[in-house]
Amino acid sequence: MRKTYLWLLTLAGSATLLAGCQQRTTAEDEHYLEVIGEYEQVTPDAGYRLNLSYNGPMEMRQKFDVWIDSLQKELPGLVKTSDNIYLNYMPEQMGKRPTRDMYQVGVSYMVSVTDSATYNRLAQDLLKRNIPFGLNMMGTFISPDKKAELQQQMLGKAVDNAKSKLNFLKADNNQAYEIVNIEELDNLLPFGHDYYEVNRRMVTRVKVKARLIE
Repeated sequence: MRKTYLWLLTLAGSATLLAGCQQRTTAEDEHYLEVIGEYEQVTPDAGYRLNLSYNGPMEMRQKFDVWIDSLQKELPGLVKTSDNIYLNYMPEQMGKRPTRDMYQVGVSYMVSVTDSATYNRLAQDLLKRNIPFGLNMMGTFISPDKKAELQQQMLGKAVDNAKSKLNFLKADNNQAYEIVNIEELDNLLPFGHDYYEVNRRMVTRVKVKARLIE
């Protein structure tokens, strides 16, 4: 009987201690605020990534290569990204022995340029040469140094946005708070036509936790 009584007393004490811990934890949580700060802007002074490609018969490949070689001197950052030869079978040719004129060439290059004027000039130059080509604007380009500078500026403004939310959410205008944690969140752009890469937008988000000071 005595053992049973001691066991029940121990269990009751543990339950009381656990309840006290839960109450303290809840009370502590009430002294913290957590918000998401964000900042968005149009990417300034961003260049463009261009994709140049040739898709056509093998005998015209050399003409495109000569043009690319001359362009490489002007744009040394031009890099080949793919090169392939494939058999272009038309439905009426199925079952026939392949000949050289059935083979096609596909080759692509990527280059970063500072402005859209280069895109227009390359297009006009290729049209004059009568070469089967593709010219695509793939997105924006920012130099690593400029990107790091922009990221730091935007992080600061995202934290400022979080502070304005904390000032709004705290119970008393005179109440102070202390930021105890800042976490950078995924900065992937949200979906929507305003956020495609070619529209040159940047977004920064941070999670900020603050302790309210009594």
